[in-house]
Amino acid sequence: MPVERIEKTLILLEEAEVRQILLLARENDPARIFEFVTQVIAKKVEAALRRRCK
Repeated sequence: MPVERIEKTLILLEEAEVRQILLLARENDPARIFEFVTQVIAKKVEAALRRRCK
């Protein structure tokens, strides 16, 4: 059975993204924070996969 190689990707948030998360945290709305962070991470992972697959 072949061993799968697990790739690791480091996701770095930009300052503007962190500031937005902090603003959402002050509003104390976990659903909006989760939605925003999910969107940001999804975009960054997609971009990383596109770079890797070239």
